[in-house]
Amino acid sequence: MLLLPLAVLGQNLGVEVHGARGFLLPHRQNMMHLPDGPAHFGELRFFTQTNRDQNWKRVYHQPQIGVSARFFDLANRDILGYGLGIAAYFSSPVLMTERFAWHLELGDGPGFISKPFDYDDNYRNIAIGSYGNFFVVLGQRFTYAMSPRLDLAVATSFNHFSNAAVALPNLGVNYPMLSVGLSYRPQRIFNDTNDYEDFLPQVESCWTVAGNFGVKQSLRPFDATYPTYSMYGGRQIGLSQKSSITLGGDIFYNAALFHYRNELGEAISALENLQAGLHVAYGLHIGQAVVSVTMGGYVLDSYKRDGFLYHRAGFRYLINEHWGMNISLKTHFFKADYFELGLAYRI
Repeated sequence: MLLLPLAVLGQNLGVEVHGARGFLLPHRQNMMHLPDGPAHFGELRFFTQTNRDQNWKRVYHQPQIGVSARFFDLANRDILGYGLGIAAYFSSPVLMTERFAWHLELGDGPGFISKPFDYDDNYRNIAIGSYGNFFVVLGQRFTYAMSPRLDLAVATSFNHFSNAAVALPNLGVNYPMLSVGLSYRPQRIFNDTNDYEDFLPQVESCWTVAGNFGVKQSLRPFDATYPTYSMYGGRQIGLSQKSSITLGGDIFYNAALFHYRNELGEAISALENLQAGLHVAYGLHIGQAVVSVTMGGYVLDSYKRDGFLYHRAGFRYLINEHWGMNISLKTHFFKADYFELGLAYRI
């Protein structure tokens, strides 16, 4: 997602400001001490309205693409401090009239937390163990045109900070928020969202193989960081002009898990530490980018303490017809396992 707006920002640039209020959502019992009042953010975003010069822009009814910066009061200044999330985002209209618009939004980028976990000075922050994090935002936005160039905007969003287990602890923090703002645009383009381009091609079917590398911090020995490796392959099947489903398999090797299990006295071999599984993934195709969510089940896993199911949220950018760059987060439901960075090849 972070690469998507950079090539189009500059022409027809709009600006939007928001103020938001919400709360910290503790998703585990041991996080109940973290919320200490409401959460807030102030937002500044720059965006551009795309035209109809490419198929994907017509499929998504000329979406807005932009960059958002959100400065957070994280609902506990003593333990969590403040946060900054910078997200490249994609905003696709679901419904538009001459004055009213409803958009769905997806964005991600770097995030920063001012008070991460510290063994001596901030041991009560059991959620985030690093200053640098990943920031992900999902939301919907409603706008009403008060004039040809000025909109009133109301939005709901779900905001997430996590470091993908690069540094422990890494439970992550989640913030549902409601915001109100004003949006200025050089021009207003009315798109009839019922004007669907039936003649546009469906997402193509293909085979894909990929290899990924990552890092993960281990609980034992504490603070030690080890590499992770994964490979996967599968068949992508086009469902529509926007989406696809992929059926495939994975092989994982987590060196942090290997050392952790040996520290616990299990004395396993490297081969016994291998994990393998089968998965199904849903992909949303936005030009050369693919945003995907995956659910898989282990068919080989001697560890078993993370459960049978694993998940992956990922982003792939296609450099050309065959090669693509991957970044993804492997999880077990809401528990991050590690991030993956690598290359994919389409056949």
